[in-house]
Amino acid sequence: MPSHKDLGGIFDGFEGYRKVERPALDRVLQSGIIALDTNLLLDLYRYSKSAREQVFTALEAVPAALFMPAQVQKEFWRNRDQVIREVLVTNSVSGIREARKKASSELASWGTRTMSESDAKELQDLLESTFKQVIGRVEQGGSGLKLQAALRDVKDDPVLGRLAALFAGRVGRPFTSERLTELVAAGRQRYARKVPPGYMDADKPGQQEEGTGDYLVWEQLIQRASAEGKDLLFVTRDRKEDWWRLDAAREPIGPRVELINEMADRAGVGFYMTVPEDFLEAASEAFQVEVSESTLDTTERLAEEPEPEGPLPWSRELFDTLLARLEESGYPLRAKVMREAALDPKGFVPRERVYELGEYSEGRLLVGFTRPVIGAMRDLVTTGSLPEGLEPALRAHYLRPGKAEGFVVPRSVVESMGRER
Repeated sequence: MPSHKDLGGIFDGFEGYRKVERPALDRVLQSGIIALDTNLLLDLYRYSKSAREQVFTALEAVPAALFMPAQVQKEFWRNRDQVIREVLVTNSVSGIREARKKASSELASWGTRTMSESDAKELQDLLESTFKQVIGRVEQGGSGLKLQAALRDVKDDPVLGRLAALFAGRVGRPFTSERLTELVAAGRQRYARKVPPGYMDADKPGQQEEGTGDYLVWEQLIQRASAEGKDLLFVTRDRKEDWWRLDAAREPIGPRVELINEMADRAGVGFYMTVPEDFLEAASEAFQVEVSESTLDTTERLAEEPEPEGPLPWSRELFDTLLARLEESGYPLRAKVMREAALDPKGFVPRERVYELGEYSEGRLLVGFTRPVIGAMRDLVTTGSLPEGLEPALRAHYLRPGKAEGFVVPRSVVESMGRER
């Protein structure tokens, strides 16, 4: 009878294709190594005050497992000042101040013709009070951070203060200059063969370390995991195929199998990845800390690239192209929700209706509901089926922090549907 001892199964060497279940992720959160990519650290300046507090609370609840690769540290300091300046520009109130002057002038002119002096003064006071509140909120960005002071002196930066406490004694040492030279050369060779991670950034203009930053992070992750002998979870909002296996809507399924195998071969441990909103949701449940649905949605939206020239409007043809892609990619519920929203005068579908359409249980969160739409749009832009710069096709709608009230499509979608009814 032939021996089967030298035979294996279909998953041998390809275990990375199996779906990672929540218990496995919880084990890594409880006893593994957790490494955060640079973008998640820099996003702490972009959050609102309440959202940032929830993110920090989740991070501070993680056991002593956080690790910052030296390359992440370098990229954080390399980009910190620019991110703060960008947030300051976003929070600029010069346009609102101009609007206040114009509104005040128009109201004064109208008031002298139509009402008593006391009534006109009452309206002026109301206008000034309202503008003052709005300007105050915008200047703070809802964040409670004094960014000008933080930019001038790191001692006045509370984000840095909490990061310093979180990562005290948890930052990797940088490679020596000789070793760095060797690794940059090795990274370029890997990129030429399309070996993950990071090859999609290799030829972008203005790159440091010859575009091998992701590979340097990867080497430091393997180094740390090997030294500690623990499974490692890497949290990043990079959603490109040089880190992830992607579904038909270009949404992450799991790490590239090559990365899982390389970590197992060189460090002898498991490798896991997650996007920030999924990490925060898992940490919230594992450690019983509050991270609201609105914070998770904000975290997801930070991964989107803003359009500096302003968004383009949708046409019926473009909208139908997106809906068809969602249905082809296995997301018919998103297409159904978007169709209903497009037929509503306000472009809105309430949360309760989404539960009905999806036959969801009452306690289910809708975190990540718009993610396949974002991925499908990104893929269609890449293939030339959609133009760049379109408004986001589906947004969660909030009246206050917490759970979304429902979802909305752009006004241009509603108008395009109305023109053809």
